Amino acid sequence: MRVFISINLPAAAKKELGDLTARLQQSHWLVRWEKPAKIHITLMFLGKLQNSKIPKLQSAIERACLGIKSFEISFKGIGAFPDFVKPRVVWVGLKGDLKSLAALQKGVERELKKERIWFDQKPFVPHVTIGRVKKGISKGALQDLGKKIKKMRKIDFQSKILVNSVEIMKSDLLPEGSVYKKLVEVKL
Repeated sequence: MRVFISINLPAAAKKELGDLTARLQQSHWLVRWEKPAKIHITLMFLGKLQNSKIPKLQSAIERACLGIKSFEISFKGIGAFPDFVKPRVVWVGLKGDLKSLAALQKGVERELKKERIWFDQKPFVPHVTIGRVKKGISKGALQDLGKKIKKMRKIDFQSKILVNSVEIMKSDLLPEGSVYKKLVEVKL
């Protein structure tokens, strides 16, 4: 099964992002927007993992969470990966106690390495993905979209996110899109 490690968002934060994507959808951006219920902070993507490895993974996550107390973060502006010239992913940034967030992510990384559990080793950038740019868009349309995203870099948000747990999530790829299911929750 496909597995990732994440921080779930409270309902109010998901609603605020859902309201934002609904407004952007009305502006006819060439983006496939994430459903608010699916939006989360990914700490680590593991890819395919056997069911039998879940207890080992849970132990690693529990060790990574030791000594980290609950902390608060919030949303900050909109951006794009890889950049504003050729945007492929539209995201909302994070601010607040990013030091604790980074320590948590590094702890997960360290414990997965100890257990020899494979994970995607892309550098961690604190964000939530809200949309993916549709395929087959012309270079000009991509640059135009990048300019629109760039104008929203400093948009303000109201939601506060209390991070008090980490979740091991399963992702099933279906024709209508991915479906997530929580396998394990580890409290901070």
